[in-house]
Amino acid sequence: MEIRPADGGTHDARVVDRGSRVRKQTMVNTRSGAAAGRLGDEASPLLDEEAGVSSSKQTSFLGATPRRTLAAIATGAVFVFACVAFAANGGQFDGILKRGFSQGGGDGTVTDLNLNSLPYVDFTGKTLLIVLGMSFSGTSALEGLLGTSGVITDLCKANTWQCENTVLLENMGFINENVHCNPEDVTAEEFAYAYKDFGHKWWDMNKPVLMDKTPQNLCRPTKIRDAAAKLGLKVKFVVLTRHPFSWTSDKHPFNQGYFMEQMIMARNLLKDNSMSTLQVRYEDMAWNMDAVVSSVKAFVPEVANLDPWKSSLSDDSGAERGLPVGEYFQQKPLEWVGKPLKPDTYRLLCQLNYNSDNECSYV
Repeated sequence: MEIRPADGGTHDARVVDRGSRVRKQTMVNTRSGAAAGRLGDEASPLLDEEAGVSSSKQTSFLGATPRRTLAAIATGAVFVFACVAFAANGGQFDGILKRGFSQGGGDGTVTDLNLNSLPYVDFTGKTLLIVLGMSFSGTSALEGLLGTSGVITDLCKANTWQCENTVLLENMGFINENVHCNPEDVTAEEFAYAYKDFGHKWWDMNKPVLMDKTPQNLCRPTKIRDAAAKLGLKVKFVVLTRHPFSWTSDKHPFNQGYFMEQMIMARNLLKDNSMSTLQVRYEDMAWNMDAVVSSVKAFVPEVANLDPWKSSLSDDSGAERGLPVGEYFQQKPLEWVGKPLKPDTYRLLCQLNYNSDNECSYV
């Protein structure tokens, strides 16, 4: 398959040189109903052996999660500040505590989740588009491609890492930066507050689709779904998956345990009938871009065009991350390198609709 630029011309170099390998299957799967088969036990022994960071382990202080502890400390600090200000203000509290506690601590920590405390945001007719997947698996490339539609707004205006929500949620006190991903760390109420705040500050509300691309959202889909309902928003999830054989990064080497941990969550999301989901395979962005574009346009009807030779992240990402998908794979053709995998991993890949290397023979 050859990716063509928007002007209809052709590039001399092919986007990817696969040699004699021929893909026998379409590697994009759209679903909103049919569920994948079950892998078996949710927790694989691989997770204890190899996972770099557990999604369920989190230290606590007197029974409180770290982010709650930090929020309490921040609130205490504001109280001390208010007392000092009280003395300096001749014993007049008027306005001091309101300024410090109306919506949260002076450091930005939010303690009042009343949505009415935020400026009005009109979400009528808007769609919340959540893009997620494993960290360093290509979600930024997918985000950059989606942004070329002209109808999708992202969080780049907030000037965060890769336009993600992590720092914004940290600043509000909703997550702890030391915890990779905990399904219980952000509540639906907190997500609803954050998204209304994003609508007021960061998203271009003149556009119909509001995008949040944050890989760590992979462990929080039900909280996001419930938050969207509170705001009257439609919500859709684009789930990026990637096969271990296409993972050839030296900077971020493949970790089989971490892969299992993350892709079990991806599989569970894709088979959840209460969610509207689209699976996009990283490999398809190199080998079958036409299918990616077609599936996105069918999944998000507001999208009429996508241009793989442009990226909406070109001004917000450094080096390769800001390259258009087509240009990136033209410079670095995607490789397919076999590696030893355990049976559980093959079974999970089959559940994610990979079978080009007989993954389903392990079921």
